Amino acid sequence: MPRPDQQEPVVFELVEGEGPDGVAAPVGAPPADSPGRRLPLLPRLSRRTWLVAAAVVAVVVAGTTTVDLVRGHLRAELMRTSPVGVASLAEMPERGWTVPFDVPTPPSDEAYVDQPLVTMDGLLVLPPGSAQSYTVDPFTGLAEAVPVGFDDVVAVDPDSGEVAWRVPLNEAPVCGPTSPDASMSVDALVCVHGPEDAREVVTVAPDGATRSRPADPADGEQVFPGPDGMLVRVTRTGGGAAAEEVLCDDLGTCTPSVLERGRDVRVVAEDAATGAERWATTVEFRPTETVNCQQQVADSGRTTVDTYRVTMRTGAESVAVDGCGVAATLSTRGVRLDLAGESGDDTGGAGDAGAEVPASSAWVTEIGAGLFAVETGSTETLVVDDEGQVLRTLPGWVRTETIISPDAPDDLWFVTRTGGYGFDAVRRDGSVAWTDRKSQGILLVGRDVVVADRGGRVVGLARETGDQVWAWDGGDTTGMARYRTLTDGRTVAMEHLPQDGKLGGLIVALDLGTGEKRWIAPVAGTAVAVDGELVEISKDGLTGLD
Repeated sequence: MPRPDQQEPVVFELVEGEGPDGVAAPVGAPPADSPGRRLPLLPRLSRRTWLVAAAVVAVVVAGTTTVDLVRGHLRAELMRTSPVGVASLAEMPERGWTVPFDVPTPPSDEAYVDQPLVTMDGLLVLPPGSAQSYTVDPFTGLAEAVPVGFDDVVAVDPDSGEVAWRVPLNEAPVCGPTSPDASMSVDALVCVHGPEDAREVVTVAPDGATRSRPADPADGEQVFPGPDGMLVRVTRTGGGAAAEEVLCDDLGTCTPSVLERGRDVRVVAEDAATGAERWATTVEFRPTETVNCQQQVADSGRTTVDTYRVTMRTGAESVAVDGCGVAATLSTRGVRLDLAGESGDDTGGAGDAGAEVPASSAWVTEIGAGLFAVETGSTETLVVDDEGQVLRTLPGWVRTETIISPDAPDDLWFVTRTGGYGFDAVRRDGSVAWTDRKSQGILLVGRDVVVADRGGRVVGLARETGDQVWAWDGGDTTGMARYRTLTDGRTVAMEHLPQDGKLGGLIVALDLGTGEKRWIAPVAGTAVAVDGELVEISKDGLTGLD
Protein backbone atom coordinates (compact mmCIF):
# COMPACT_ATOMS: atom_id res chain seq x y z
CA MET A 1 0.00 0.00 0.00
CA PRO A 2 1.52 3.32 -0.96
CA ARG A 3 2.39 5.95 1.70
CA PRO A 4 -0.37 8.54 2.18
CA ASP A 5 1.94 11.35 1.06
CA GLN A 6 3.26 9.55 -1.98
CA GLN A 7 2.77 11.55 -5.16
CA GLU A 8 1.35 10.25 -8.40
CA PRO A 9 3.87 10.40 -11.23
CA VAL A 10 3.63 13.42 -13.51
CA VAL A 11 3.62 12.46 -17.20
CA PHE A 12 4.32 14.91 -20.03
CA GLU A 13 3.11 13.78 -23.47
CA LEU A 14 5.09 15.29 -26.34
CA VAL A 15 3.03 15.46 -29.58
CA GLU A 16 4.89 16.26 -32.72
CA GLY A 17 3.28 18.16 -35.56
CA GLU A 18 4.10 20.30 -38.54
CA GLY A 19 3.86 24.00 -38.79
CA PRO A 20 3.24 26.11 -41.89
CA ASP A 21 4.97 25.03 -45.07
CA GLY A 22 5.72 21.64 -43.64
CA VAL A 23 8.15 22.99 -41.01
CA ALA A 24 7.98 21.16 -37.75
CA ALA A 25 6.43 23.38 -35.09
CA PRO A 26 8.18 23.72 -31.73
CA VAL A 27 6.67 21.74 -28.95
CA GLY A 28 4.03 23.86 -27.22
CA ALA A 29 3.71 26.38 -30.09
CA PRO A 30 0.12 27.62 -30.67
CA PRO A 31 -1.71 26.91 -33.91
CA ALA A 32 -1.02 29.40 -36.65
CA ASP A 33 -4.61 30.69 -36.64
CA SER A 34 -4.74 31.17 -32.83
CA PRO A 35 -5.41 34.73 -31.58
CA GLY A 36 -2.11 34.87 -29.68
CA ARG A 37 0.45 32.98 -27.61
CA ARG A 38 -0.69 31.40 -24.40
CA LEU A 39 1.63 30.67 -21.53
CA PRO A 40 2.03 26.93 -21.10
CA LEU A 41 0.20 25.56 -18.11
CA LEU A 42 2.28 24.54 -15.12
CA PRO A 43 2.16 20.84 -14.28
CA ARG A 44 -0.42 19.86 -11.70
CA LEU A 45 1.84 19.29 -8.71
CA SER A 46 0.69 18.31 -5.26
CA ARG A 47 0.37 20.80 -2.44
CA ARG A 48 3.27 19.15 -0.62
CA THR A 49 5.52 19.63 -3.64
CA TRP A 50 4.70 23.32 -3.75
CA LEU A 51 5.34 23.62 0.01
CA VAL A 52 8.72 21.92 -0.34
CA ALA A 53 9.66 24.20 -3.24
CA ALA A 54 8.62 27.28 -1.28
CA ALA A 55 10.66 26.10 1.70
CA VAL A 56 13.73 25.67 -0.49
CA VAL A 57 13.33 29.21 -1.86
CA ALA A 58 12.87 30.54 1.68
CA VAL A 59 16.05 28.80 2.83
CA VAL A 60 18.00 30.27 -0.08
CA VAL A 61 16.66 33.77 0.61
CA ALA A 62 17.25 33.38 4.34
CA GLY A 63 20.76 32.12 3.67
CA THR A 64 21.50 35.09 1.46
CA THR A 65 20.07 37.44 4.08
CA THR A 66 22.14 35.76 6.80
CA VAL A 67 25.31 36.12 4.73
CA ASP A 68 24.52 39.81 4.17
CA LEU A 69 23.92 40.31 7.88
CA VAL A 70 27.18 38.59 8.77
CA ARG A 71 29.08 40.64 6.22
CA GLY A 72 27.44 43.83 7.51
CA HIS A 73 28.36 42.92 11.09
CA LEU A 74 31.95 42.13 10.15
CA ARG A 75 32.21 45.38 8.20
CA ALA A 76 30.88 47.36 11.17
CA GLU A 77 33.31 45.67 13.55
CA LEU A 78 36.18 46.41 11.15
CA MET A 79 35.18 50.07 11.03
CA ARG A 80 35.34 50.25 14.82
CA THR A 81 39.08 49.60 14.63
CA SER A 82 39.76 52.75 12.60
CA PRO A 83 39.74 56.46 13.53
CA VAL A 84 37.87 57.14 10.25
CA GLY A 85 35.42 54.25 10.57
CA VAL A 86 31.76 54.51 11.55
CA ALA A 87 29.65 51.38 11.98
CA SER A 88 26.91 52.74 9.71
CA LEU A 89 26.37 55.94 7.73
CA ALA A 90 23.43 54.61 5.73
CA GLU A 91 20.97 57.01 7.40
CA MET A 92 21.31 60.64 8.45
CA PRO A 93 22.36 60.63 12.13
CA GLU A 94 20.09 62.04 14.81
CA ARG A 95 21.22 63.91 17.90
CA GLY A 96 21.24 61.67 20.96
CA TRP A 97 23.02 61.87 24.31
CA THR A 98 24.83 65.01 25.49
CA VAL A 99 27.65 65.65 27.96
CA PRO A 100 28.16 69.36 28.73
CA PHE A 101 31.64 70.82 29.30
CA ASP A 102 32.61 71.94 32.79
CA VAL A 103 33.62 75.25 31.21
CA PRO A 104 31.26 75.97 28.29
CA THR A 105 31.43 78.97 26.00
CA PRO A 106 29.41 81.99 27.22
CA PRO A 107 26.01 81.90 25.43
CA SER A 108 26.53 85.07 23.38
CA ASP A 109 30.13 84.44 22.39
CA GLU A 110 31.73 82.76 19.43
CA ALA A 111 34.58 80.43 20.26
CA TYR A 112 37.54 78.49 19.00
CA VAL A 113 37.78 75.22 20.89
CA ASP A 114 41.15 73.49 20.83
CA GLN A 115 40.15 70.21 22.44
CA PRO A 116 42.83 67.50 22.56
CA LEU A 117 41.46 63.98 22.17
CA VAL A 118 42.62 60.41 22.50
CA THR A 119 40.92 57.01 22.59
CA MET A 120 41.58 54.36 25.23
CA ASP A 121 39.98 50.92 25.03
CA GLY A 122 37.01 52.22 23.03
CA LEU A 123 36.45 55.30 25.22
CA LEU A 124 36.78 58.90 24.07
CA VAL A 125 39.19 60.55 26.52
CA LEU A 126 39.39 64.33 26.83
CA PRO A 127 42.14 66.03 28.84
CA PRO A 128 41.34 69.40 30.44
CA GLY A 129 40.46 72.32 28.18
CA SER A 130 43.40 73.74 26.26
CA ALA A 131 44.71 77.24 26.97
CA GLN A 132 44.72 77.70 23.18
CA SER A 133 40.93 77.90 23.25
CA TYR A 134 39.39 81.35 23.22
CA THR A 135 36.06 83.14 23.03
CA VAL A 136 35.18 86.21 20.98
CA ASP A 137 32.78 88.90 22.21
CA PRO A 138 30.34 89.49 19.32
CA PHE A 139 29.96 93.20 20.19
CA THR A 140 33.59 94.24 20.72
CA GLY A 141 35.33 91.56 18.69
CA LEU A 142 37.82 91.07 21.53
CA ALA A 143 39.21 87.59 22.09
CA GLU A 144 39.80 86.17 25.54
CA ALA A 145 41.75 83.01 26.33
CA VAL A 146 39.34 80.60 28.00
CA PRO A 147 40.11 76.92 28.57
CA VAL A 148 36.76 75.73 27.21
CA GLY A 149 36.27 72.06 28.05
CA PHE A 150 36.54 69.82 31.10
CA ASP A 151 38.41 70.58 34.32
CA ASP A 152 39.59 66.97 34.60
CA VAL A 153 40.60 64.12 32.33
CA VAL A 154 37.21 62.70 31.34
CA ALA A 155 36.45 59.39 29.61
CA VAL A 156 33.12 59.08 27.77
CA ASP A 157 31.47 55.99 26.31
CA PRO A 158 30.78 57.01 22.68
CA ASP A 159 27.75 54.71 22.44
CA SER A 160 25.80 55.74 25.55
CA GLY A 161 27.40 59.04 26.53
CA GLU A 162 28.06 57.69 30.01
CA VAL A 163 31.07 59.22 31.77
CA ALA A 164 33.16 56.15 32.55
CA TRP A 165 35.66 57.92 34.81
CA ARG A 166 37.26 61.26 35.70
CA VAL A 167 40.80 62.02 36.86
CA PRO A 168 41.21 65.41 38.56
CA LEU A 169 44.34 67.41 37.78
CA ASN A 170 45.97 70.47 39.32
CA GLU A 171 46.90 73.73 37.58
CA ALA A 172 48.60 74.06 34.19
CA PRO A 173 47.96 70.47 33.04
CA VAL A 174 49.61 69.13 29.89
CA CYS A 175 48.67 65.63 28.68
CA GLY A 176 49.84 63.46 25.84
CA PRO A 177 49.87 61.98 23.40
CA THR A 178 46.72 63.54 21.95
CA SER A 179 45.37 64.69 18.60
CA PRO A 180 42.54 66.97 17.45
CA ASP A 181 40.68 64.17 15.65
CA ALA A 182 40.76 61.22 18.08
CA SER A 183 43.08 59.38 15.68
CA MET A 184 45.40 58.19 18.45
CA SER A 185 44.61 55.12 20.51
CA VAL A 186 46.88 54.61 23.52
CA ASP A 187 47.32 52.31 26.50
CA ALA A 188 48.62 55.08 28.75
CA LEU A 189 47.94 58.81 28.94
CA VAL A 190 50.67 60.85 30.64
CA CYS A 191 49.91 64.21 32.26
CA VAL A 192 52.21 66.76 33.89
CA HIS A 193 50.45 69.19 36.21
CA GLY A 194 50.73 71.32 39.32
CA PRO A 195 52.55 74.49 40.39
CA GLU A 196 55.83 75.33 38.69
CA ASP A 197 57.83 74.39 41.79
CA ALA A 198 55.86 71.20 42.48
CA ARG A 199 55.03 69.59 39.15
CA GLU A 200 53.75 66.02 39.24
CA VAL A 201 53.52 63.23 36.69
CA VAL A 202 50.37 61.12 36.57
CA THR A 203 49.95 58.07 34.34
CA VAL A 204 46.35 57.19 33.46
CA ALA A 205 45.34 53.66 32.41
CA PRO A 206 42.35 52.84 30.12
CA ASP A 207 40.20 52.00 33.17
CA GLY A 208 40.98 55.32 34.85
CA ALA A 209 43.50 53.90 37.32
CA THR A 210 46.40 56.28 38.00
CA ARG A 211 49.98 56.29 39.24
CA SER A 212 51.49 59.59 40.37
CA ARG A 213 54.95 60.78 41.37
CA PRO A 214 56.87 64.07 41.59
CA ALA A 215 58.38 65.27 38.33
CA ASP A 216 61.44 66.70 40.12
CA PRO A 217 62.81 68.75 37.19
CA ALA A 218 66.42 69.90 37.54
CA ASP A 219 67.39 73.53 37.12
CA GLY A 220 66.70 74.61 33.55
CA GLU A 221 65.01 71.30 32.75
CA GLN A 222 61.56 70.95 31.19
CA VAL A 223 59.37 67.84 31.38
CA PHE A 224 56.83 66.79 28.77
CA PRO A 225 54.40 63.87 28.41
CA GLY A 226 55.56 61.45 25.73
CA PRO A 227 54.21 58.48 23.78
CA ASP A 228 54.28 54.86 24.91
CA GLY A 229 53.88 55.79 28.58
CA MET A 230 57.01 57.96 28.61
CA LEU A 231 58.00 61.18 30.33
CA VAL A 232 60.55 63.19 28.33
CA ARG A 233 63.03 65.60 29.91
CA VAL A 234 64.83 68.24 27.84
CA THR A 235 67.52 70.66 28.94
CA ARG A 236 70.21 72.83 27.36
CA THR A 237 73.61 71.45 28.16
CA GLY A 238 76.26 73.73 29.71
CA GLY A 239 79.44 73.02 27.82
CA GLY A 240 81.79 75.73 26.71
CA ALA A 241 79.69 77.05 23.83
CA ALA A 242 77.64 79.83 25.37
CA ALA A 243 74.94 81.32 23.20
CA GLU A 244 75.70 84.58 21.45
CA GLU A 245 74.26 87.84 22.74
CA VAL A 246 71.58 89.25 20.45
CA LEU A 247 70.28 92.83 20.28
CA CYS A 248 66.99 93.80 18.61
CA ASP A 249 65.84 97.31 17.74
CA ASP A 250 62.33 98.79 17.90
CA LEU A 251 61.61 97.61 14.35
CA GLY A 252 62.31 94.00 15.23
CA THR A 253 65.63 93.76 13.41
CA CYS A 254 68.10 91.69 15.40
CA THR A 255 71.90 91.54 15.29
CA PRO A 256 73.62 89.27 14.46
CA SER A 257 71.33 87.90 11.75
CA VAL A 258 72.82 84.40 12.06
CA LEU A 259 73.62 82.60 15.31
CA GLU A 260 76.80 80.58 14.94
CA ARG A 261 77.09 79.36 18.52
CA GLY A 262 74.62 77.82 20.90
CA ARG A 263 74.03 75.02 23.37
CA ASP A 264 73.03 71.46 22.60
CA VAL A 265 69.90 69.87 24.05
CA ARG A 266 69.94 66.74 26.16
CA VAL A 267 66.83 64.55 25.74
CA VAL A 268 66.07 61.82 28.29
CA ALA A 269 63.07 59.48 28.09
CA GLU A 270 61.92 57.58 31.14
CA ASP A 271 59.01 55.40 32.17
CA ALA A 272 56.38 57.87 33.33
CA ALA A 273 55.07 55.55 36.04
CA THR A 274 58.36 54.35 37.55
CA GLY A 275 60.98 56.90 36.49
CA ALA A 276 63.24 54.22 35.01
CA GLU A 277 65.33 55.63 32.15
CA ARG A 278 64.63 54.17 28.71
CA TRP A 279 67.09 56.11 26.56
CA ALA A 280 69.00 59.38 26.33
CA THR A 281 70.50 61.34 23.45
CA THR A 282 71.91 64.75 22.61
CA VAL A 283 70.58 67.01 19.85
CA GLU A 284 73.41 69.24 18.68
CA PHE A 285 73.08 72.94 18.05
CA ARG A 286 73.42 74.04 14.42
CA PRO A 287 73.82 77.55 13.05
CA THR A 288 70.48 79.19 12.44
CA GLU A 289 69.05 82.52 11.36
CA THR A 290 68.22 84.72 14.32
CA VAL A 291 64.66 85.25 13.05
CA ASN A 292 63.98 81.58 13.87
CA CYS A 293 64.56 82.35 17.55
CA GLN A 294 62.60 85.62 17.79
CA GLN A 295 59.49 86.11 19.84
CA GLN A 296 57.35 89.07 20.86
CA VAL A 297 56.76 90.14 24.43
CA ALA A 298 52.99 90.17 24.92
CA ASP A 299 52.77 93.33 27.04
CA SER A 300 55.18 95.62 25.21
CA GLY A 301 55.17 94.08 21.74
CA ARG A 302 58.97 94.31 21.64
CA THR A 303 60.98 91.66 19.84
CA THR A 304 63.34 89.51 21.85
CA VAL A 305 65.44 86.43 21.13
CA ASP A 306 65.42 83.42 23.45
CA THR A 307 68.48 81.42 22.48
CA TYR A 308 67.66 78.75 25.09
CA ARG A 309 64.07 78.13 24.02
CA VAL A 310 63.08 74.46 23.62
CA THR A 311 59.65 72.97 22.95
CA MET A 312 58.45 69.46 22.26
CA ARG A 313 55.59 67.91 20.27
CA THR A 314 54.34 64.45 21.14
CA GLY A 315 53.06 62.08 18.48
CA ALA A 316 51.63 58.61 18.80
CA GLU A 317 55.02 57.02 18.05
CA SER A 318 57.56 59.84 18.14
CA VAL A 319 58.67 63.06 19.80
CA ALA A 320 59.79 66.20 17.99
CA VAL A 321 62.21 68.54 19.76
CA ASP A 322 62.38 72.08 18.44
CA GLY A 323 64.16 75.20 19.62
CA CYS A 324 66.68 77.85 18.76
CA GLY A 325 69.28 76.05 16.65
CA VAL A 326 67.97 72.55 17.41
CA ALA A 327 65.45 70.33 15.60
CA ALA A 328 65.05 66.57 15.82
CA THR A 329 62.40 63.86 15.60
CA LEU A 330 63.03 60.73 17.64
CA SER A 331 61.20 57.42 17.70
CA THR A 332 60.08 55.82 20.95
CA ARG A 333 63.41 53.95 20.78
CA GLY A 334 65.38 57.19 20.81
CA VAL A 335 66.51 56.95 17.17
CA ARG A 336 66.92 60.17 15.16
CA LEU A 337 64.40 59.68 12.35
CA ASP A 338 65.08 63.04 10.71
CA LEU A 339 68.61 61.88 9.88
CA ALA A 340 67.51 58.72 8.06
CA GLY A 341 69.78 57.96 5.14
CA GLU A 342 72.43 60.48 6.22
CA SER A 343 74.47 58.36 8.62
CA GLY A 344 75.91 56.10 5.94
CA ASP A 345 74.43 52.97 7.49
CA ASP A 346 70.73 53.49 6.66
CA THR A 347 69.88 53.69 10.36
CA GLY A 348 69.02 57.33 10.74
CA GLY A 349 71.95 58.29 12.93
CA ALA A 350 71.78 55.23 15.16
CA GLY A 351 75.36 54.35 14.31
CA ASP A 352 78.51 55.68 16.02
CA ALA A 353 77.29 58.05 18.74
CA GLY A 354 80.61 59.91 18.67
CA ALA A 355 80.49 60.68 14.96
CA GLU A 356 79.58 64.18 13.81
CA VAL A 357 75.92 64.24 12.90
CA PRO A 358 75.04 66.48 9.95
CA ALA A 359 72.41 69.15 10.35
CA SER A 360 69.01 68.22 8.99
CA SER A 361 65.85 70.12 8.12
CA ALA A 362 63.82 67.02 7.35
CA TRP A 363 60.12 66.88 8.11
CA VAL A 364 59.01 63.61 9.70
CA THR A 365 55.40 62.42 9.70
CA GLU A 366 53.90 59.30 11.23
CA ILE A 367 52.11 57.22 8.60
CA GLY A 368 50.98 54.36 10.84
CA ALA A 369 52.04 50.79 11.56
CA GLY A 370 55.33 51.98 13.06
CA LEU A 371 56.38 53.70 9.82
CA PHE A 372 57.43 57.28 9.15
CA ALA A 373 57.75 59.47 6.07
CA VAL A 374 60.94 61.53 6.08
CA GLU A 375 60.77 64.46 3.64
CA THR A 376 63.71 66.75 2.99
CA GLY A 377 64.26 69.63 0.61
CA SER A 378 64.81 67.13 -2.18
CA THR A 379 62.05 65.54 -4.22
CA GLU A 380 62.21 62.22 -2.39
CA THR A 381 60.51 60.69 0.59
CA LEU A 382 62.15 58.01 2.69
CA VAL A 383 59.87 55.51 4.38
CA VAL A 384 61.59 54.35 7.57
CA ASP A 385 60.79 52.21 10.60
CA ASP A 386 61.28 53.11 14.26
CA GLU A 387 64.92 52.00 14.05
CA GLY A 388 65.52 54.56 11.30
CA GLN A 389 65.97 51.79 8.74
CA VAL A 390 65.13 53.01 5.23
CA LEU A 391 62.53 50.66 3.79
CA ARG A 392 61.53 52.53 0.64
CA THR A 393 62.50 55.62 -1.34
CA LEU A 394 59.62 57.25 -3.19
CA PRO A 395 59.96 59.88 -5.95
CA GLY A 396 57.97 62.69 -4.39
CA TRP A 397 56.19 63.48 -1.16
CA VAL A 398 53.97 60.89 0.46
CA ARG A 399 50.39 62.01 0.98
CA THR A 400 50.56 61.36 4.70
CA GLU A 401 47.25 63.14 5.28
CA THR A 402 45.55 60.48 3.17
CA ILE A 403 42.70 58.80 5.00
CA ILE A 404 42.57 55.06 4.44
CA SER A 405 39.44 53.01 5.01
CA PRO A 406 40.17 49.93 7.14
CA ASP A 407 38.79 47.65 4.40
CA ALA A 408 41.12 49.06 1.72
CA PRO A 409 44.06 46.95 0.49
CA ASP A 410 47.46 48.10 1.69
CA ASP A 411 49.12 47.93 -1.71
CA LEU A 412 49.52 51.54 -2.89
CA TRP A 413 51.41 54.66 -1.85
CA PHE A 414 49.99 58.00 -2.90
CA VAL A 415 52.84 60.31 -3.80
CA THR A 416 52.76 63.97 -4.79
CA ARG A 417 55.09 65.10 -7.55
CA THR A 418 56.58 68.54 -7.04
CA GLY A 419 55.43 71.44 -9.20
CA GLY A 420 51.72 70.86 -9.67
CA TYR A 421 48.44 69.28 -8.68
CA GLY A 422 47.80 65.58 -8.55
CA PHE A 423 49.53 62.48 -7.34
CA ASP A 424 50.86 59.09 -8.40
CA ALA A 425 49.46 55.81 -7.12
CA VAL A 426 52.65 53.81 -6.58
CA ARG A 427 52.74 50.06 -6.09
CA ARG A 428 54.83 48.50 -3.35
CA ASP A 429 57.50 47.53 -5.89
CA GLY A 430 57.92 51.21 -6.83
CA SER A 431 56.12 51.09 -10.18
CA VAL A 432 53.39 53.64 -10.91
CA ALA A 433 49.93 52.07 -11.15
CA TRP A 434 48.22 55.25 -12.35
CA THR A 435 48.48 59.04 -12.20
CA ASP A 436 46.03 61.83 -11.43
CA ARG A 437 47.02 65.41 -12.32
CA LYS A 438 43.75 67.24 -11.57
CA SER A 439 43.17 66.73 -7.86
CA GLN A 440 44.24 68.93 -4.97
CA GLY A 441 44.17 66.15 -2.43
CA ILE A 442 42.87 62.76 -1.42
CA LEU A 443 39.87 62.58 0.89
CA LEU A 444 39.55 58.81 1.26
CA VAL A 445 41.21 55.67 0.00
CA GLY A 446 38.47 53.05 -0.10
CA ARG A 447 38.43 49.39 -1.03
CA ASP A 448 37.40 50.05 -4.63
CA VAL A 449 37.29 53.85 -4.96
CA VAL A 450 39.71 56.68 -4.16
CA VAL A 451 37.83 59.90 -3.32
CA ALA A 452 39.73 63.01 -4.45
CA ASP A 453 39.25 66.73 -3.89
CA ARG A 454 39.17 68.94 -6.98
CA GLY A 455 38.26 72.21 -5.33
CA GLY A 456 34.62 72.77 -6.16
CA ARG A 457 34.08 69.12 -7.04
CA VAL A 458 34.69 65.74 -5.46
CA VAL A 459 35.41 62.75 -7.68
CA GLY A 460 35.58 59.02 -7.22
CA LEU A 461 38.46 57.28 -9.00
CA ALA A 462 38.69 53.54 -9.60
CA ARG A 463 41.36 52.23 -7.25
CA GLU A 464 42.78 49.81 -9.80
CA THR A 465 43.01 52.18 -12.79
CA GLY A 466 42.45 55.76 -11.65
CA ASP A 467 39.54 56.17 -14.09
CA GLN A 468 36.84 58.57 -12.93
CA VAL A 469 33.79 56.68 -11.68
CA TRP A 470 31.63 59.55 -10.44
CA ALA A 471 31.68 63.27 -9.63
CA TRP A 472 29.84 65.47 -7.13
CA ASP A 473 29.60 69.22 -7.67
CA GLY A 474 29.84 70.36 -4.06
CA GLY A 475 26.18 71.15 -3.51
CA ASP A 476 25.54 73.59 -0.65
CA THR A 477 29.12 73.72 0.66
CA THR A 478 30.32 76.87 -1.14
CA GLY A 479 32.65 78.87 1.10
CA MET A 480 33.44 75.87 3.30
CA ALA A 481 36.58 73.79 3.60
CA ARG A 482 36.56 70.00 3.66
CA TYR A 483 37.91 69.22 7.08
CA ARG A 484 37.50 65.53 7.83
CA THR A 485 36.35 62.38 6.05
CA LEU A 486 34.66 59.35 7.59
CA THR A 487 33.37 56.08 6.10
CA ASP A 488 31.46 52.91 6.84
CA GLY A 489 32.89 51.12 3.79
CA ARG A 490 29.86 51.93 1.63
CA THR A 491 29.46 55.64 2.30
CA VAL A 492 31.92 58.52 2.39
CA ALA A 493 30.93 61.33 4.78
CA MET A 494 32.76 64.64 4.33
CA GLU A 495 32.75 67.25 7.05
CA HIS A 496 32.69 70.84 5.79
CA LEU A 497 33.53 73.75 8.11
CA PRO A 498 33.41 77.52 7.57
CA GLN A 499 36.72 78.99 6.45
CA ASP A 500 36.45 81.85 8.98
CA GLY A 501 37.35 79.44 11.79
CA LYS A 502 33.91 79.43 13.42
CA LEU A 503 32.42 76.20 14.67
CA GLY A 504 29.52 74.57 12.88
CA GLY A 505 29.23 73.17 9.41
CA LEU A 506 27.77 70.37 7.32
CA ILE A 507 28.36 66.66 6.90
CA VAL A 508 27.64 65.42 3.39
CA ALA A 509 27.32 61.67 2.81
CA LEU A 510 27.78 60.18 -0.66
CA ASP A 511 27.45 56.62 -1.89
CA LEU A 512 31.03 55.45 -2.20
CA GLY A 513 30.32 53.43 -5.33
CA THR A 514 28.17 55.88 -7.29
CA GLY A 515 28.70 59.34 -5.76
CA GLU A 516 24.95 59.73 -5.22
CA LYS A 517 24.14 62.00 -2.26
CA ARG A 518 22.62 60.00 0.56
CA TRP A 519 22.07 62.75 3.12
CA ILE A 520 23.32 66.10 4.39
CA ALA A 521 23.26 67.09 8.06
CA PRO A 522 24.29 70.19 10.04
CA VAL A 523 26.82 69.92 12.88
CA ALA A 524 27.30 72.42 15.70
CA GLY A 525 31.03 71.76 15.89
CA THR A 526 33.21 68.99 14.54
CA ALA A 527 32.47 65.27 14.40
CA VAL A 528 34.87 62.41 15.14
CA ALA A 529 34.61 58.63 14.94
CA VAL A 530 35.26 56.68 18.14
CA ASP A 531 34.83 52.90 18.29
CA GLY A 532 32.49 53.06 15.30
CA GLU A 533 30.29 55.78 16.82
CA LEU A 534 29.91 59.38 15.66
CA VAL A 535 30.49 62.09 18.30
CA GLU A 536 30.06 65.83 17.84
CA ILE A 537 32.34 68.23 19.73
CA SER A 538 30.94 71.74 19.97
CA LYS A 539 31.67 74.84 22.05
CA ASP A 540 29.31 73.54 24.74
CA GLY A 541 30.23 69.87 25.03
CA LEU A 542 29.73 66.47 23.43
CA THR A 543 26.74 65.03 21.58
CA GLY A 544 26.20 61.52 20.28
CA LEU A 545 25.09 61.34 16.66
CA ASP A 546 23.16 58.09 16.31
